[in-house]
Amino acid sequence: MPIVRLKDNSVPPGLIGWLLTDDRGRPRYWSTVWSSLDGASLAPSTLRTQLSVIEQLYQSAKRLYQADGLDRLIAELKFDELEACLETFFITAKNHGAQTAANYHPNWRVAYSFVKSCVQRLVKSHADPDMLWRLSMRLERLEKLFDSLEMAPAPPAEIVRALPSPVLDEFYQIIDPYSVRNPFRNSTLRWRNYVLCLLMLHLGLRRGETLVLPMDALKSEKRFIPTVETVNWLNVGDNPYQRDPRQEQPSLKNNNAARQLPVPPALASLIRTFVEGYRPSTRHSYLFSSLEGNPLSLRQVNGIFVTITGELTAEARQTLQQYRGAGRITPHDMRHTCATVRLHQFVENGDDLEMAIQRLRAFFGWARTSDMPRRYARAFFEDRLATVWNHAFDVHVSHLRS
Repeated sequence: MPIVRLKDNSVPPGLIGWLLTDDRGRPRYWSTVWSSLDGASLAPSTLRTQLSVIEQLYQSAKRLYQADGLDRLIAELKFDELEACLETFFITAKNHGAQTAANYHPNWRVAYSFVKSCVQRLVKSHADPDMLWRLSMRLERLEKLFDSLEMAPAPPAEIVRALPSPVLDEFYQIIDPYSVRNPFRNSTLRWRNYVLCLLMLHLGLRRGETLVLPMDALKSEKRFIPTVETVNWLNVGDNPYQRDPRQEQPSLKNNNAARQLPVPPALASLIRTFVEGYRPSTRHSYLFSSLEGNPLSLRQVNGIFVTITGELTAEARQTLQQYRGAGRITPHDMRHTCATVRLHQFVENGDDLEMAIQRLRAFFGWARTSDMPRRYARAFFEDRLATVWNHAFDVHVSHLRS
């Protein structure tokens, strides 16, 4: 297969990851260089997606020249042939986009950036000043040529919205492990899914961040200033105890995603109840597990939310459709909801909007250049779920304790 993942125990940890291979199973040279340098900062899922696009470029060049020779064209700085390869890939991607109504622009930028990065490294390492100048001119021409090509219009900005309050109210009722509306068949599943949803909803964890948590991710300590109190926090980061055995590995999105999050006492108590009383004994160290004893997968999390959506009333699904344009609840809706409410709470506690946005960056693991916090500012002004958020969680905790 053209894209493989090294994960054998004999492979050093630093070499584990995705790479492209040719028809004989040999690693492709320039894609491997690119993965080690440009791709080093990407999450495994993102790296795999971009390598799939680069493999399409390799195959396009193979069809064009009847030989698997893109690595050679890059190494020999064959600018005319590289221009032809990129032009062919561009036309193919654009035609496919026209047929499927898909946005081809991201794939095109990945392919173009790959070739540009590899060529730039070769050009900068050339020892002959005259040759260096000529190569730089060809590279500049290459950039101007493809920057001038017509690109697909940027997709409209996504409207990020919290779950509307009637839907959120039903959501709490459905995931309550003691609720008659809970669709999961035993207490192990009910408590696992309950804690999973609460971590996403109240701490804004991404799906991948939730699934890489080790069993001891929740930490606590007693502090004596000004009074004795127990402080809880969650370490969001890669599991330090083992290699991930899952085929489709969840991961942190980027380096900013590694963070410590304060955990309120009620939520900390529920996490401990799950770990001590309902988490099955397994051979792995991840917090969430399947009934078969394996680390919970990304697809299984999606299935949990499909089941929850199926328990919504027709009125709730209609509200979702009217309010958000989709009649289902997804894992990322939890993060949208949490971010909207957190921003609301920060402003209510006295922060101006700019300071609140900066707090969001730290809490949700966004880079300083990310525009995501400002996209939530629009949802902040919609105050439709504040009542449910402020009271529903405490009500359910009281119910559980009773």
